[in-house]
Amino acid sequence: MSQMKTTREAIIALSPVQSTVQITKELNLAGYTRIERVDYQEALIQTVQTRRPSVTIITSELPGRKAIGEVFAEIKSVSPDTKIIFISKSITEDELLNIYVAENIAAWLVSERSDRTLSLAIEAAEANQLFVDYSVNNTLRNIIKEKQSLLTSSNANYGNLELLTEREAEVLKFLCEGLNYKKVAQKLFISESTVKTHINNVFTKLKVNDRTQAVLYALRHDLESLMSATMSNNNSSVA
Repeated sequence: MSQMKTTREAIIALSPVQSTVQITKELNLAGYTRIERVDYQEALIQTVQTRRPSVTIITSELPGRKAIGEVFAEIKSVSPDTKIIFISKSITEDELLNIYVAENIAAWLVSERSDRTLSLAIEAAEANQLFVDYSVNNTLRNIIKEKQSLLTSSNANYGNLELLTEREAEVLKFLCEGLNYKKVAQKLFISESTVKTHINNVFTKLKVNDRTQAVLYALRHDLESLMSATMSNNNSSVA
C-alpha cells in the first residue's frame, strides 16, 4: 500500500506565468508525490505519454496551437487511463460542448473558484466520476436549452436520427448527457463492447466520425423530441 502512494503521479499544465502553489498543495494532500509541471501543449502530450499519470490538471491558458478538445483527444490516445481536471476562464460555445463530451474529463472548474473545489475535483477523478462547477453546468444547460428551443420552434427535422434503432438512440442520448461508455453500459445493463458496437452503428448512420460530432448532430436534430414522439406512437399502437 505504501509503495502505491509513492508512485502516484500528476501533471500540471498551465501558462508560464501561472502559479502551481495551490494546485500542488491539494495534490500533495491527496497523496500525489510526483508532480511535474509543463507549460506548452506539445510538452504536455509528450510528458503524459512518457509518465502516464493518474491525473492531469490543465488550465485554459496553456499555450499551444490546438483547440483544447484536440488536446484532450490526444491525451486519451497516448494514455487512456489518465483523467483530466480542466480549469477554465472563458471558452467558446463550440468548445464547451466538445469538452463536456470528452471521455477523459473528470472535472471542470472555473479558475476563480478552483482553490475551493479542487479537492472535490481530485476525488472525482479518482472515483471515475464527473465533477462540474456550478457556473459551468449552468452555462451548458442554457446552451442546450437554447438549441432545443430553436429546434422545437421550427418543423421537426430529425435527419438521419430516424435511421437509428431504439437502443442506438438510447445510447446516443446518454452520450449527450455526458456519460462515458462504461456508465452507459451500466445504465442499459449491457456490456461495454456492446455499447461500442452501438456507437459505431450510430457513427455510420449519422455519417459522423466521433463522439463530439454525434452529440452535436443529436442536439441539432432534436433527438429527445424524436424519442418522445416514437414512444408516443408505440403507446398508441399498443392501445
